[in-house]
Amino acid sequence: MGIPDLWGGAVLTLVTLVAWEFALVVLSKIASLYMPAAFLFSLFVLYSCIALQDLAHHVQPIVIALERNDMEKSRQHLQMIVGRDTTVLDKQGIIRATIETISEGLVDGFLSPIFWFSVFSVMGAYTTGNPCLFGIAGTLGYRIVNTLDSMIGYKNETYLHFGRFAAKLDDFANFIPSRLSILFLFLGAWLSKRDAAAGFKSAAKYRLHADSPNAGHPESFVAGVFHIQLGGLTRYPFGEVKKPFMGNGTLQPTTETVRQVLRFITFSGYVAAGIFCIFLWALPFSNR
Repeated sequence: MGIPDLWGGAVLTLVTLVAWEFALVVLSKIASLYMPAAFLFSLFVLYSCIALQDLAHHVQPIVIALERNDMEKSRQHLQMIVGRDTTVLDKQGIIRATIETISEGLVDGFLSPIFWFSVFSVMGAYTTGNPCLFGIAGTLGYRIVNTLDSMIGYKNETYLHFGRFAAKLDDFANFIPSRLSILFLFLGAWLSKRDAAAGFKSAAKYRLHADSPNAGHPESFVAGVFHIQLGGLTRYPFGEVKKPFMGNGTLQPTTETVRQVLRFITFSGYVAAGIFCIFLWALPFSNR
């Protein structure tokens, strides 16, 4: 059953990618008949593929519920953004899971979309002279792969083989952005006068300790900046996973820590966006 399931998942992933990219091209052509509509359509697709601010909207109810000691409500809100089993989490477990999700969200919710927008924009500029459409196609393609991974990329009996292609493709898509996140987090910590050195040391030591090949990079940096520990025993619907701890901090994270991490991640995302904009502006094709 393994090989047929693997091929089935690969076909599903590729067909979904091709179908959505084809729809993007067709709708872009239609919208281009009226330039304001083309601009608004491009802006809408790009905005829909970036989820950092959306993450903040999901995190706020978790924090508010925790501050009201409403554990059940906080677990329900957390379950909307994580794959682990939140029903068994105590207050510290909820806080830790929220911080890990925020940290990882910098990559798959923001850095990866704008990274692939930049890469495909450059490709489009030097091949067809249409950097905007290519950039949006790259961002949309990433978002499709990332969404499929969150739907079928589980290591359980049902999806172990069927979701492997999407999961590996998602790992590839996040490989460079996750490593770039250390640079942007360092700049964000330095500019906001946080402990950038501790974050860098923690990332250098713990970034490869996560089960995912990419999640450990931002998570380990955040653990160092805030002098806390992330990781540990985590329960998923398919069973328990004993994750190595990241960070050697001794501070106990609180709901205020969650708020600070959210502000720090958001600020680092703005720093990254500014650098990417400068990079694209400085390229020769942007001045044609």
